Amino acid sequence: MTEKKNPCACACAAGHDPSRRSMMAGALALAALAPLAGSRDASAQEGGARSTKPEPGDKLAFMMGDRKDKEITPADLVVGGEPTLAYPMDPATGKVLSSRANLLTVVRLKPEAIGEKSKPNAAEGVVAFSAMCTHYGCPITTLHPTGTQIVCNCHGSVFDAANRGVVTTGPATRRLAMLPLEIKDGAIVVAGKFDGPLGPPQ
Repeated sequence: MTEKKNPCACACAAGHDPSRRSMMAGALALAALAPLAGSRDASAQEGGARSTKPEPGDKLAFMMGDRKDKEITPADLVVGGEPTLAYPMDPATGKVLSSRANLLTVVRLKPEAIGEKSKPNAAEGVVAFSAMCTHYGCPITTLHPTGTQIVCNCHGSVFDAANRGVVTTGPATRRLAMLPLEIKDGAIVVAGKFDGPLGPPQ
Protein backbone atom coordinates (compact mmCIF):
# COMPACT_ATOMS: atom_id res chain seq x y z
CA MET A 1 0.00 0.00 0.00
CA THR A 2 1.38 3.42 -0.93
CA GLU A 3 1.97 5.62 2.08
CA LYS A 4 -0.04 8.83 1.89
CA LYS A 5 2.13 11.89 2.14
CA ASN A 6 1.60 15.59 2.35
CA PRO A 7 -0.21 16.49 -0.89
CA CYS A 8 2.26 19.29 -1.55
CA ALA A 9 5.40 17.21 -1.04
CA CYS A 10 7.19 16.80 -4.35
CA ALA A 11 9.13 13.56 -4.60
CA CYS A 12 11.09 14.55 -7.67
CA ALA A 13 12.79 11.73 -9.54
CA ALA A 14 16.52 11.28 -9.19
CA GLY A 15 18.50 12.81 -11.99
CA HIS A 16 16.39 15.94 -12.35
CA ASP A 17 18.57 19.02 -12.14
CA PRO A 18 18.29 21.28 -9.06
CA SER A 19 16.85 24.22 -11.01
CA ARG A 20 14.06 21.99 -12.31
CA ARG A 21 13.33 20.74 -8.78
CA SER A 22 13.31 24.31 -7.52
CA MET A 23 10.86 25.40 -10.20
CA MET A 24 8.53 22.51 -9.43
CA ALA A 25 8.71 23.18 -5.70
CA GLY A 26 7.76 26.79 -6.35
CA ALA A 27 4.89 25.71 -8.54
CA LEU A 28 3.62 23.35 -5.87
CA ALA A 29 3.77 26.04 -3.22
CA LEU A 30 1.97 28.60 -5.35
CA ALA A 31 -0.73 26.16 -6.39
CA ALA A 32 -1.30 25.05 -2.81
CA LEU A 33 -1.77 28.63 -1.67
CA ALA A 34 -4.17 29.55 -4.48
CA PRO A 35 -7.87 28.98 -3.75
CA LEU A 36 -9.66 26.14 -5.49
CA ALA A 37 -12.38 28.46 -6.76
CA GLY A 38 -10.83 31.62 -8.19
CA SER A 39 -12.11 34.86 -6.73
CA ARG A 40 -12.87 37.82 -8.94
CA ASP A 41 -10.50 40.73 -8.89
CA ALA A 42 -11.88 44.16 -7.98
CA SER A 43 -12.40 45.32 -11.56
CA ALA A 44 -14.27 42.14 -12.47
CA GLN A 45 -16.49 42.54 -9.41
CA GLU A 46 -17.35 46.08 -10.41
CA GLY A 47 -18.00 45.25 -14.04
CA GLY A 48 -19.46 41.75 -13.58
CA ALA A 49 -17.84 41.07 -16.92
CA ARG A 50 -17.02 37.39 -17.15
CA SER A 51 -16.57 34.05 -15.44
CA THR A 52 -13.38 33.38 -13.53
CA LYS A 53 -13.07 30.04 -15.37
CA PRO A 54 -11.45 29.56 -18.78
CA GLU A 55 -13.68 30.74 -21.61
CA PRO A 56 -13.47 30.27 -25.39
CA GLY A 57 -11.15 32.90 -26.80
CA ASP A 58 -8.87 33.05 -23.75
CA LYS A 59 -5.15 32.72 -24.37
CA LEU A 60 -2.58 30.96 -22.18
CA ALA A 61 0.04 32.61 -19.95
CA PHE A 62 3.10 31.23 -18.20
CA MET A 63 2.49 30.51 -14.54
CA MET A 64 6.09 31.21 -13.48
CA GLY A 65 9.59 31.94 -14.68
CA ASP A 66 11.12 34.86 -16.55
CA ARG A 67 7.99 35.17 -18.69
CA LYS A 68 5.45 34.80 -15.89
CA ASP A 69 2.03 36.14 -16.97
CA LYS A 70 3.24 36.48 -20.59
CA GLU A 71 1.43 34.78 -23.46
CA ILE A 72 2.49 31.27 -24.47
CA THR A 73 2.91 30.87 -28.22
CA PRO A 74 3.06 27.66 -30.26
CA ALA A 75 6.81 28.22 -30.73
CA ASP A 76 7.31 28.08 -26.96
CA LEU A 77 6.19 24.44 -26.83
CA VAL A 78 8.29 21.66 -28.32
CA VAL A 79 7.63 17.96 -28.73
CA GLY A 80 9.44 16.12 -25.95
CA GLY A 81 9.66 19.20 -23.73
CA GLU A 82 8.59 19.15 -20.09
CA PRO A 83 5.00 20.25 -19.43
CA THR A 84 4.44 23.99 -19.07
CA LEU A 85 2.32 25.23 -16.17
CA ALA A 86 -0.06 27.91 -17.37
CA TYR A 87 -3.12 29.98 -16.56
CA PRO A 88 -5.82 31.21 -18.94
CA MET A 89 -5.61 34.90 -19.80
CA ASP A 90 -8.47 37.21 -20.76
CA PRO A 91 -7.36 38.60 -24.16
CA ALA A 92 -9.51 41.72 -23.76
CA THR A 93 -7.88 42.88 -20.54
CA GLY A 94 -4.67 40.87 -20.32
CA LYS A 95 -5.82 39.67 -16.91
CA VAL A 96 -4.30 36.32 -15.94
CA LEU A 97 -6.95 34.14 -14.29
CA SER A 98 -4.67 32.73 -11.61
CA SER A 99 -6.42 30.31 -9.31
CA ARG A 100 -5.78 26.72 -8.35
CA ALA A 101 -8.82 25.61 -10.35
CA ASN A 102 -7.46 27.28 -13.49
CA LEU A 103 -3.92 25.90 -13.32
CA LEU A 104 -3.12 24.03 -16.54
CA THR A 105 -0.50 21.53 -17.65
CA VAL A 106 0.29 22.17 -21.31
CA VAL A 107 2.38 19.81 -23.42
CA ARG A 108 3.14 19.37 -27.10
CA LEU A 109 2.95 15.91 -28.63
CA LYS A 110 3.47 14.61 -32.13
CA PRO A 111 0.08 15.12 -33.80
CA GLU A 112 0.09 11.53 -35.05
CA ALA A 113 0.48 10.27 -31.46
CA ILE A 114 -2.76 11.87 -30.29
CA GLY A 115 -5.73 9.51 -30.00
CA GLU A 116 -8.95 10.01 -31.92
CA LYS A 117 -10.91 11.10 -28.84
CA SER A 118 -8.34 13.76 -28.01
CA LYS A 119 -7.77 15.16 -31.49
CA PRO A 120 -10.79 17.51 -31.42
CA ASN A 121 -9.35 19.17 -28.29
CA ALA A 122 -5.75 19.42 -29.52
CA ALA A 123 -4.16 22.23 -31.53
CA GLU A 124 -1.24 21.24 -33.76
CA GLY A 125 -0.15 18.71 -31.14
CA VAL A 126 -0.64 21.05 -28.17
CA VAL A 127 -2.88 19.67 -25.43
CA ALA A 128 -3.91 21.18 -22.10
CA PHE A 129 -5.26 19.54 -18.95
CA SER A 130 -6.25 20.64 -15.50
CA ALA A 131 -2.94 20.52 -13.63
CA MET A 132 -4.59 19.25 -10.44
CA CYS A 133 -3.84 15.58 -9.96
CA THR A 134 -7.05 13.70 -9.31
CA HIS A 135 -5.46 11.88 -6.38
CA TYR A 136 -4.56 14.69 -3.95
CA GLY A 137 -4.52 17.78 -6.15
CA CYS A 138 -0.77 18.27 -6.62
CA PRO A 139 0.27 19.93 -9.91
CA ILE A 140 1.22 17.68 -12.82
CA THR A 141 4.74 18.76 -13.72
CA THR A 142 6.72 16.06 -15.50
CA LEU A 143 6.81 14.31 -18.87
CA HIS A 144 7.00 10.51 -18.64
CA PRO A 145 9.81 8.78 -20.60
CA THR A 146 7.17 7.55 -23.07
CA GLY A 147 6.85 11.14 -24.27
CA THR A 148 3.04 10.95 -24.33
CA GLN A 149 2.24 10.62 -20.63
CA ILE A 150 2.46 13.16 -17.80
CA VAL A 151 3.35 12.49 -14.18
CA CYS A 152 2.39 13.79 -10.75
CA ASN A 153 5.55 13.67 -8.64
CA CYS A 154 3.73 13.68 -5.30
CA HIS A 155 2.60 10.05 -5.40
CA GLY A 156 3.51 8.84 -8.88
CA SER A 157 0.19 8.91 -10.73
CA VAL A 158 0.62 8.85 -14.51
CA PHE A 159 -1.87 10.15 -17.06
CA ASP A 160 -2.04 9.64 -20.84
CA ALA A 161 -1.82 13.08 -22.45
CA ALA A 162 -2.50 11.52 -25.85
CA ASN A 163 -5.75 9.93 -24.68
CA ARG A 164 -7.85 12.47 -22.78
CA GLY A 165 -5.71 12.29 -19.65
CA VAL A 166 -6.78 8.78 -18.63
CA VAL A 167 -4.97 7.18 -15.70
CA THR A 168 -2.28 4.68 -16.71
CA THR A 169 -0.71 4.31 -13.25
CA GLY A 170 -2.39 5.03 -9.88
CA PRO A 171 -3.04 5.86 -7.11
CA ALA A 172 -5.24 8.36 -8.99
CA THR A 173 -8.44 6.75 -10.26
CA ARG A 174 -9.99 9.54 -12.35
CA ARG A 175 -8.65 11.03 -15.56
CA LEU A 176 -7.56 14.65 -15.86
CA ALA A 177 -10.03 17.15 -17.31
CA MET A 178 -8.94 18.30 -20.77
CA LEU A 179 -9.30 21.91 -21.95
CA PRO A 180 -10.01 22.22 -25.70
CA LEU A 181 -7.56 24.37 -27.66
CA GLU A 182 -7.21 25.76 -31.16
CA ILE A 183 -4.64 27.80 -33.07
CA LYS A 184 -6.17 31.08 -34.20
CA ASP A 185 -4.21 33.83 -35.94
CA GLY A 186 -1.01 32.14 -34.81
CA ALA A 187 -2.02 32.08 -31.13
CA ILE A 188 -3.02 29.24 -28.80
CA VAL A 189 -6.65 29.89 -27.90
CA VAL A 190 -9.08 28.16 -25.55
CA ALA A 191 -11.81 26.57 -27.67
CA GLY A 192 -14.22 25.29 -25.01
CA LYS A 193 -14.75 24.34 -21.39
CA PHE A 194 -13.07 21.60 -19.37
CA ASP A 195 -14.45 18.21 -20.46
CA GLY A 196 -14.69 16.75 -16.98
CA PRO A 197 -14.51 17.44 -13.23
CA LEU A 198 -11.38 19.01 -11.73
CA GLY A 199 -9.14 17.59 -9.06
CA PRO A 200 -9.76 14.76 -6.61
CA PRO A 201 -13.26 13.32 -6.16
CA GLN A 202 -15.07 15.17 -3.38
